[in-house]
Amino acid sequence: MYDIVKIKAGSNCYLVSENDSSILVDTGLKGNEQKILNACKGKNVTLIILTHGHIDHIQNAAYLANQLQVPIAMHEKDVALIKNNLCRVMKSKGFPGNIIRLFSVMSAKYAKIPTFMPDVMLKEGDQLLKYGIDGEIIELPGHTQGSIGIKLRDQSLLAGDALMNFFTPGISLLYEDYVQMQKSAKRITNMGRLMIYFGHGDAVENRTWVK
Repeated sequence: MYDIVKIKAGSNCYLVSENDSSILVDTGLKGNEQKILNACKGKNVTLIILTHGHIDHIQNAAYLANQLQVPIAMHEKDVALIKNNLCRVMKSKGFPGNIIRLFSVMSAKYAKIPTFMPDVMLKEGDQLLKYGIDGEIIELPGHTQGSIGIKLRDQSLLAGDALMNFFTPGISLLYEDYVQMQKSAKRITNMGRLMIYFGHGDAVENRTWVK
């Protein structure tokens, strides 16, 4: 039986626990480090997984990995974003998306990401049993090239920003590749009954994300 704890830290971080092991999914923005560490106390965290390379998901990765003494894992296609969140063009759709993109670009310009190099490069189908969690990695490109999700045995999916629930549940308002993002959303729909945990917003049940 899993225990999934959401930690609001600029974006949603999740502490996923099973038996006596836990993984931390995403690390939030600077200023939330102690809140995240407090949630991790006594939880035997074995791994930090970054769902993608945007600053609001990775800014505390180096610090938390050092404090928890655990490896950092992400998809290799997003490693370049660690040094420069603006190395690839982020696009948006509609007025809300344009506003979010504006704030995202400003944050990426002026906020620093402490340097780190992932210890583990994740890819489609990777299993997490060696870290004590019965789950697997799902590639969900579109929001970024290296966006991933974590599918748990109990029919939960931590989707990162492949989907968002800023104003209403739906596909992400920001993306590198809109067509790829739609394909990823359709893939999630086809997974059937799931509880979807977003990088932004409250969890909802799976549904048809793209008409």
